[in-house]
Amino acid sequence: MNSATKAFLQRKFGEYYLTARLELPPQFSKREWAFVLFDPAYPKLVMRRHKAFSSAKECLTYLSSVIPAHAYYSTACYAYPSATRMQDKKWEGADVIFDLDADKVVTEFSNSYAHVLKEVKNETAKLVDFLIHDFSVDPKEITIVFSGGRGYHVHLRESSLAGLGSHERREIVNYLTGTGLEAEYILMKLNNSEEIANTCWEIRINRWISRYFESLRLLERQTATKELSAVKNIGRRRAQNILDALAQGSNIPPLVQSKLLPASAWKGIVREAISDLRVRIDMPVTADTKRLIRLPTSLHGGSGLLVTPLTFADFDHFEPLRDAVVFSEDLVPIKVLKPAITEIKGETIKVDHSTKRLPEHTAIYLMARGLAEYESGRSKNHQKR
Repeated sequence: MNSATKAFLQRKFGEYYLTARLELPPQFSKREWAFVLFDPAYPKLVMRRHKAFSSAKECLTYLSSVIPAHAYYSTACYAYPSATRMQDKKWEGADVIFDLDADKVVTEFSNSYAHVLKEVKNETAKLVDFLIHDFSVDPKEITIVFSGGRGYHVHLRESSLAGLGSHERREIVNYLTGTGLEAEYILMKLNNSEEIANTCWEIRINRWISRYFESLRLLERQTATKELSAVKNIGRRRAQNILDALAQGSNIPPLVQSKLLPASAWKGIVREAISDLRVRIDMPVTADTKRLIRLPTSLHGGSGLLVTPLTFADFDHFEPLRDAVVFSEDLVPIKVLKPAITEIKGETIKVDHSTKRLPEHTAIYLMARGLAEYESGRSKNHQKR
């Protein structure tokens, strides 16, 4: 990244921090803070750690004067957060944090950025559903944060959870990811009419299987036969027998007990259910009791997008490429380094080497990602779009 681009990004971030309404985390004075600056190392993530603030004014003044590319705080609270050795900080507890990132959720990155964000949002909704229905977490206690990059953070700050150690947090992770769930055990429960769906996971799997077979029931016969016979140990004839049973109104538990499918096939279906239902979180983040997390209402130095805090009610309608955009539509002179397609503010823009100007929000996004540079010599006056 050249110096002109870096200076432009720092100036625009500085304008944001001068006027932004920043939200500090609870007990902010007990947290360690860390920053990546627009220094010679940027865009590399070289952190300046072990910072602490005694007042909100001190913290906000620091942000507006230093102008960080990235701003973080610790999920943990400490007696001495500015101590440079971790053992000297004196840990007092930590928020429970879940990190959902595209790297853990999306297997195919050929799709657009907007599509990737949608997939991660769906996974985040799945996590929230687990927290509310399986862990009985009050939706008001859940804070969802768009990371400004390719994912979401989910914060739980209930005081009763703050003292959990790494082992207990890992148990939460294991539950959410279905770690240790055995298909044989689930099938035993499904085959016992008196014990069906005694736990949340059994309920979820039972519903998944019902939806799976209901979807087959609604398919055209030939398509349903082909899909079902593709399951291991189900041939075409057995698939047709199952579809006949479904057509006659058979529901799933009796279908399990009827032995129309061999046990090996049922195990495969249950494993597929577990794989589909499990939450794909970044597991080490939740187990870590001393993690650094992005500051909500700060800017992401790799995109220029807002690290956006959301209530449970806000989340459904949130569109990151619309609602996390803070910069203007003033035209900015740029030099494209690598052709790209951007989708911001409801517009899809194809950018190539012939592109000379872009709206500020799109230009900043491309600069922060290393796809474009600020062309300071072309024009010093931004034009209104």
